[in-house]
Amino acid sequence: LDTNLFSRCHTVASPKHYYEGCIFDSFTGPDSSLVCASLQAYAALCAQKGICVDWRSRTGGACLVTCPAHREYRACGPVQEPTCKSRSANSPRLAEGCFCPEGTTSYAPGFDVCVDLCGRLPFGEHFEFDCKDCVCLEGGSGIVCRPKTCHPRPRMECEEEGTYAVTEVDPANICCNITSCKCNVSLCRENPPPCPLGFEVKSKMVPERCCPFYSCVPKGVCVLQNAEYQPGSPVFSSKCQNCTCTEGRDNATQLNIISCTHVPCNTSCNPGFELVDNPGECCKKCQQTQCIVINRPGSQGMVLKPGDMKRDPLNNCTFFSCMKIHGQFISSVSSITCPDFDPSTCLPGSITLMPNGCCRKCLPRNETRVPCSTVPVVREISHNGCAKLVTMNDCFGSCGTFATYSAEAQSLDHRCSCCMQQRTSQREVMLQCPGGRLLRHTYTHIDSCLCQDTMCELPPWRRARRSGLRAPGPGAGVSGERSATQAPPPPSIHPVY
Repeated sequence: LDTNLFSRCHTVASPKHYYEGCIFDSFTGPDSSLVCASLQAYAALCAQKGICVDWRSRTGGACLVTCPAHREYRACGPVQEPTCKSRSANSPRLAEGCFCPEGTTSYAPGFDVCVDLCGRLPFGEHFEFDCKDCVCLEGGSGIVCRPKTCHPRPRMECEEEGTYAVTEVDPANICCNITSCKCNVSLCRENPPPCPLGFEVKSKMVPERCCPFYSCVPKGVCVLQNAEYQPGSPVFSSKCQNCTCTEGRDNATQLNIISCTHVPCNTSCNPGFELVDNPGECCKKCQQTQCIVINRPGSQGMVLKPGDMKRDPLNNCTFFSCMKIHGQFISSVSSITCPDFDPSTCLPGSITLMPNGCCRKCLPRNETRVPCSTVPVVREISHNGCAKLVTMNDCFGSCGTFATYSAEAQSLDHRCSCCMQQRTSQREVMLQCPGGRLLRHTYTHIDSCLCQDTMCELPPWRRARRSGLRAPGPGAGVSGERSATQAPPPPSIHPVY
């Protein structure tokens, strides 16, 4: 309708409504006669305006008209065909139909016979008039007509769903009726099926079938919890996941795929805190499990478990401890108060630390010397970051030191002894490591001490004064712990770790 074939008619009649009706008829059913009817109606309107359109020849045989053998089809002819009894008025209106062939004329209105010459029929001429079979008798006896005989046809049964029986004029013989099956989609009993979420109903018309086929086809959406989501839109699955509807399709469900990622969570905590489950939340939370001790500004501090105690690595007189009270981690600082100490009152070389590792002690200058023996001390053993306070022994005490004049050598002979380990043993201790791990470690323990001879070395202040020492007379000698002109040497202390 909207092609060049009907273009001359577009100026006198709009094809819009006929075009829409033709489109509707093409989807209503497989019967091509409905489509032909829309085209025929518009072509007839054009013919009434005097515009002839030979459209049936362009339908590929779908809308052809079959005429009786003695007539021929014309796309455009007079509205009233001229007969021998009447002539048509000169009218611009046209109509399609079956007309007498060129060179012949219709005998009379109502007589379906075409004659070469008006006013007479050849003897024996058979023709049809008013649905009767007529014959022109010889000898001028007139015309005899008999009712036209229609061949009986079997009863038409329309068994296909949506079809119904229609009695209409037989196009091949307009004097007889035929019964045929027509399609009416509204008579189809099959209703469109209900489709699940994510699918929609599609109908498909099949040739030679009246009722459409229905099927559920994917919409191209995602479905979750009775809701549809368009591709690219966010999908709420849970508060712990970020989900999006994608363009990809699941071959099993025919639905679009929902892509999800877990919400970002912390994977580490600050020192003294650990990740623990957080009921009702997506991510674990950092919960304090140890005390954090800041021993000085700007330092990272130390981490202590409840019940642990550690010495300040830069101050042996300060201890840090950790306690957990009513779910709260409390750190405390303890300091050792040392008694007054005056190094000037000590024997040179006798200053040592007390067993607490903080306070100092010594042998007073006027105190009787202590014999060489083991003295228990508390020290921290550390290895590979693990440590523990251990009670061990030191060798402590005084040993004899002598200076004797040798007449043979014409000089003083020095004899020295030192308080040293006599017997030792290997002991094991379990060191405490970060994270609660234990490390087995072996160290040397002093079991007993003894004064042992060693090479005498004079302190610098005594070597400087030795050059001023006057040699005594023959036979004179100095023995004991010091001579009249020499200060006693400091005791030698050798702690073993």
